[in-house]
Amino acid sequence: MLKPSKLAMPILLLGLGILSTTLTVSFGAQDAKRVVFDKGAFFGTSTPLPKWDNGYLISWEVETFQASTRNVRLYDSSGNQVRAASIWFPDAARVLVYSATATPDGRIIAGGSAKKQDGTAAGFIVRTDLGGEITDVIHTKGFGPLNVCEAPDGTVWSFGGTGFEGRSSQPKPGDTLRHFDFDKGEMASYLARSSFPKTEIQAGIRCSADEVIAYSPNAKAYIEMKYGGDAPQVFRADPPPGLRFTGFAVTGPRKIYAHFSKGGNSGLFQLSFNDASKTAEWLPVTGTAGAYTTPGVIVGLWGADGDQLIVSRGEDPTGTTALHWISPLDR
Repeated sequence: MLKPSKLAMPILLLGLGILSTTLTVSFGAQDAKRVVFDKGAFFGTSTPLPKWDNGYLISWEVETFQASTRNVRLYDSSGNQVRAASIWFPDAARVLVYSATATPDGRIIAGGSAKKQDGTAAGFIVRTDLGGEITDVIHTKGFGPLNVCEAPDGTVWSFGGTGFEGRSSQPKPGDTLRHFDFDKGEMASYLARSSFPKTEIQAGIRCSADEVIAYSPNAKAYIEMKYGGDAPQVFRADPPPGLRFTGFAVTGPRKIYAHFSKGGNSGLFQLSFNDASKTAEWLPVTGTAGAYTTPGVIVGLWGADGDQLIVSRGEDPTGTTALHWISPLDR
């Protein structure tokens, strides 16, 4: 991978509005794999940025008005679409899919809200079978499951919202991190919604082998919760100044990555922790931050596949839809 010279690096970082301190992380001499995906996984009328989880790239449509729409799709590591589902309910007039993920065996889990013909709406988390048909439903009363992930035991964690009081910006009472079971419903909840100033639609969540991890740029908070723990740990983690959070990945304990971008600038960042002060700092990974046209700059982070990150590179002639598997190396 080409990298900016030592002289160019501080200039690039200053262009991103951040200090020139970087993490001592590099990448292997060449990418482990490069795969070009269908544009439909990334671009559509209401298609948000996709994400990689449990061996699949998950793509979905936020807003759907009819049952026939396949609004969640899974792609495998060869770039082929292997599953599609219509997340819909018989009495719905509109369905919003806030977030979706895949189980290790290829089923779909999605969180969203269904609006009925009479104008009422209800939050949900659903799971499909391998044919894409809905088999399990959790009604998330008073809670919008904006971000979801599946824990190793098959339960679901969600980082979401409680709505607002009338037309005000005051959130309704309730917790923002919740734990669900498809047989038992909601099992536990944590972190008062009043601590998070805005909706968490731009947040990220991942379920690792032994904990659930979330990041909210709006609340400037990194959250980690051991599955057997009593309460989450929360670290103050400001996003890099002037940049927007667009991607999230976890490769192991305290190996947390994010992608931030705005305008013509982009970069890959890793979280550095201070346990004493309960703070964390996003630091740019060497050689990956700067103008989109600079060789080496990362322009998309979609998730992690084991200990590898799945990214898009600015210099790839195919663009964002070409995914690269890269291995971070601590130096």
